[in-house]
Amino acid sequence: MKIILHPGFHKTGTTTLQNALHANRSTLAPDIHVLLKDDLSGLIGATKGFSGSLDPLDLALVSFETAQIAQTLRGHKGVIISAESLCGHIPGRDGVRDYSAAPDILRSITDAINQSLPQAQLTVALTIRPAAEWLLSCYTQHLRASRMRSTADEYVNEFADCANLAVMAQQIANAVSPSPTHVLDSQASRSRRLGLLDSLLDIAEYPVAKRSALVPATDANIGPSPAQITALLEINRSARSLKDVLAARQRLVKGTP
Repeated sequence: MKIILHPGFHKTGTTTLQNALHANRSTLAPDIHVLLKDDLSGLIGATKGFSGSLDPLDLALVSFETAQIAQTLRGHKGVIISAESLCGHIPGRDGVRDYSAAPDILRSITDAINQSLPQAQLTVALTIRPAAEWLLSCYTQHLRASRMRSTADEYVNEFADCANLAVMAQQIANAVSPSPTHVLDSQASRSRRLGLLDSLLDIAEYPVAKRSALVPATDANIGPSPAQITALLEINRSARSLKDVLAARQRLVKGTP
């Protein structure tokens, strides 16, 4: 059994990849079993919890939840698990400063899988993108999903030290060794018909001849325009209640008055 664990990073084309996996789930099913966010709620709750607390008890819960999932994978020829929150919270959310918890989280996940399924071939796949683009994408995500009150420049200055995803990927690779790690450039993958899905299928050794039956997913999470960014910041900085802020943001993103 080949297992590919794709735990992020956030804002590196992960939603588009997961949409492609979801759209092709039934076609892939004879060869590859797919697990996405909705299938991993307990584990994701544990990874986010540890990234915020760094409490060893929360890390033990990560191992427990992973072992529970691993037991459901027996009998499958191949497995792809994709959810960016398996790295913990996106930096800037709930007091989480960076991805420093991710190596411990992913070591716990890979150890639990290897112990539960010792015959499986487990590979970790990480997606990265250039620091400046990643920081801006994270900022706009916070604007839309939380009450971010910082300007883009303020956010970039505060979180620039955690934006070198290649360095963090190497730390994770060291932590999960001897399981191999592949680092995928999300921009380079865009030139392929199936995008990042093609890159994961390469790792899975899924035959190229079968890929013609798979459908590509359109880009997800297209960023807001500069005018929308300004408007979102004004909404978040306003004295409105949280309920009114949520409603105003939704109207803005949907383009309704």
